[in-house]
Amino acid sequence: SAKAIVADGKGLLAADESIGSIKRRLESVGKENTDDNRREWRDLLFTADGPLEQYLGGVITFEETLMKHRAELEGPCKGTPFVQVIQKRGIILGIKTDKGTKPLPGTEPEETTTEGVDGLFERSKEYYQAGTRFAKFRTTYIVSDSTPSQLAIENNAEIQARYASISQQAGLVPIVEPEVLCNGNFTIERSAEAHIAAYTQLFRQLALHKVDFAGMLLKASMVVPGDESDTVASPEEVASATVRVMSKTVPPLVPGIVFLSGGLGEADAIAYLNVINRLKQREPQVAPWKLSFSFGRALQGEAMTVWAKTGDVQKAQKVWVERAKWCHEAALGRYKGEAGEVSKPRS
Repeated sequence: SAKAIVADGKGLLAADESIGSIKRRLESVGKENTDDNRREWRDLLFTADGPLEQYLGGVITFEETLMKHRAELEGPCKGTPFVQVIQKRGIILGIKTDKGTKPLPGTEPEETTTEGVDGLFERSKEYYQAGTRFAKFRTTYIVSDSTPSQLAIENNAEIQARYASISQQAGLVPIVEPEVLCNGNFTIERSAEAHIAAYTQLFRQLALHKVDFAGMLLKASMVVPGDESDTVASPEEVASATVRVMSKTVPPLVPGIVFLSGGLGEADAIAYLNVINRLKQREPQVAPWKLSFSFGRALQGEAMTVWAKTGDVQKAQKVWVERAKWCHEAALGRYKGEAGEVSKPRS
């Protein structure tokens, strides 16, 4: 269920990079994007020693991981399909079901729509049979003086609502990901406006499509200034703006909001989540949902560098499990800052 995925400070490992997305990640650390390297990297993540089931409620996978790969690293899991490796740990299995973004005709400057709704019911039933219990689908919103446009806001909300409705029909908990991108030169206030516009229309469409709010999760971007602006917000400013946006737009029935780390440094993403949860503890009536993580880069980045540079699988696994622990602590408001310095606020 949706509640189980975010119970007790648990969050999500986003290991759902498509073959194109993981190519950029692997090549940035000097690894070739081969089938073997993709399998070995995910093998390292899923078979690591440590209490991962305490830190993770779920793992979002990509179709290749779900349907094809099995553990090959030396250890008790060798030869076992990844699906079973994850399930045996008591972690819920999920799948990315969108087919990626493409340009949205009629928008200037160019915005995006997302493919993947066609044939989704049949695919979702297959994924359920393969062992998955939740899905994730991403749409993106570009922030500028004139965007997100009403066309992009309505188009993406409609697509997300159709995806969520179809997923629930097929027995999967939908994670709805309307990512407001942090690329560009804009203020934290402009980011908040874009989030509110996108989320207001999103939940209107979800209601129209009769999506059960209690059986879904929201994967949200944190409200931050654009990465090209002269401003870096403090963790307190980010937490305050983010919680304010959610309190205006997200129905209390939604069990949890999991934040993405896209565009943020690892130390910043974990620190912001921690302060968001401390704010929730002070003002629980403003934030009735579980507030947790669905991190890709912030969980994997450092460990992938260690793996690529040293070839030491166990050392890389140790780094990854440690990060999962820090994210779990941040989801409870108990993180102590071990990931390093947070970006210095400036305005």
